[in-house]
Amino acid sequence: MKKLFSIVATVAMLASTLPTSVLGATSYSDELEGAYDYAYGMGITTQSSIDSADMYGTLTRIALAKMISNYVLELGLQTPDTSKDCSFTDVSDALDAQYADGVTNACQLGLMGVGITAFRPYDSVTRAEFGTVLSRAIWGDTNNGGEPYYVDHLNALKDEGIMTNISNPSMKEVRGYVMLMMQRADENGVATETPA
Repeated sequence: MKKLFSIVATVAMLASTLPTSVLGATSYSDELEGAYDYAYGMGITTQSSIDSADMYGTLTRIALAKMISNYVLELGLQTPDTSKDCSFTDVSDALDAQYADGVTNACQLGLMGVGITAFRPYDSVTRAEFGTVLSRAIWGDTNNGGEPYYVDHLNALKDEGIMTNISNPSMKEVRGYVMLMMQRADENGVATETPA
């Protein structure tokens, strides 16, 4: 009996250390489920299930490059300037290829990597950085030049109902909410406007 109790206790202890997605499906709001379906259908994410898409995970710069490039190219918002040299000291051709050449595409679209030599592919993306990139995807350079650099980008996104919380520009961006904001921009018709 002691042995049975010991086994049950050990299994219970191990189960309590496993992530929720291993024990059962993670719970998602209808809004996030819709954002995943939208993103998967658009090729923004290539993960074939919402659980594997890491919806609550922090977004890295290289993942954002792939997501935003796929978004812009799928919607035909902008055309890459393929004459632009987009090489970075910390992104090899092989690494870029793993992310569907997202770094090169994001740079040639003028969305990310402008005027820098190190891309910092595994750094977390902040709300300010993502807002700037999404704004550039939608409106081109129209909102560049603010002080600080992101203020006009975030205000434009908030004014259009795409980004609802801009009070903490240094907060880490979450994958699922990035998908949701891309979906909002498209469904509100903002992402189909021609950049000024």
